[in-house]
Amino acid sequence: MTVAKVQHYVPQFLLRNFGNGKKDQVWVYDKSTGRKFPSNAKNVASESRFYDFEFEGESMSIEPWLSGLEGEARSVIELILTRDSLNNLGEGRRSTLASFVAVQLTRTKTFREQWNSFPILLREHFGRSGTHVAPGSQAEELLCDISENESKEQTARIVVDAPQTYAPQFLNKTWILLATDRKHPFLLSDNPLVRQNTMEQPHRSNLGLACEGIEVYFPLSPTRALAFWCPTLTEIVHRGALSAMASSGSDPGGPILDPQGLVALSALLLSGKPVPYSATNVENFNSLQVGSSERYVFSSANDFHHTDQLLAEHPKLKRGPRLGVA
Repeated sequence: MTVAKVQHYVPQFLLRNFGNGKKDQVWVYDKSTGRKFPSNAKNVASESRFYDFEFEGESMSIEPWLSGLEGEARSVIELILTRDSLNNLGEGRRSTLASFVAVQLTRTKTFREQWNSFPILLREHFGRSGTHVAPGSQAEELLCDISENESKEQTARIVVDAPQTYAPQFLNKTWILLATDRKHPFLLSDNPLVRQNTMEQPHRSNLGLACEGIEVYFPLSPTRALAFWCPTLTEIVHRGALSAMASSGSDPGGPILDPQGLVALSALLLSGKPVPYSATNVENFNSLQVGSSERYVFSSANDFHHTDQLLAEHPKLKRGPRLGVA
């Protein structure tokens, strides 16, 4: 099988969803320099031979496998955008999309750079603790920097195993379709699967997929995105809706006092229809995309005012996220 030389770590079909015109032009923001420029979707979030490696003298690549998974997921995402609903996806389509999202979590340049940084973090840890590492031990081996080929091979194994490792976590979440408009579009980054946890301590800083209160977000187009919420959060919404209806009195035709909008949100969550996002919600969503990105952020519009402002206030976000690095 012929393997494409230029290999994307964000699928082209997703980038094209944010493109304009026949040439699928997207606006690109380089957060390391502040430069903004237009580009064809096929020319971004990609590297030459990114998924190719040598194993026991043989040339190997997971690019064809990724292309097959992308094709299956693309049809599911197109169905969601066409119907504008998550209703009646069915077990098979949900499983396909969960596998795709699980793979997206591990296939990016950010993930690989984080993987490559493990030896550095271990050396810093042992240096701070004063721990002596015995020559020839397994610990000493872990402290050694890995070659580019070793990095590609090791992360390829993680990517291929991701559907089994991580997809169940996404299937266990509440799936929500988020909606905005072209005036306040969602951004897409080169590391687009983002997480936050806004629950009270001790959960707030916990971003593991299985952590209570975790929220995971994934942009599908400038006006639609997927959210995967911990069921604890949706239970809070549904309980709040029931409480609001109960406190409004026994008159079934009377007004419902629902200042937080929990009744309407509860109904939308149960229906699978889009949940409208306010401009503030979109700003938070886009902040997560910018902060999580390795270097590039993509938009359907040449408007990065909020991105400029965010990076001016938090210059550390100009570099890609690294585990254990403040």
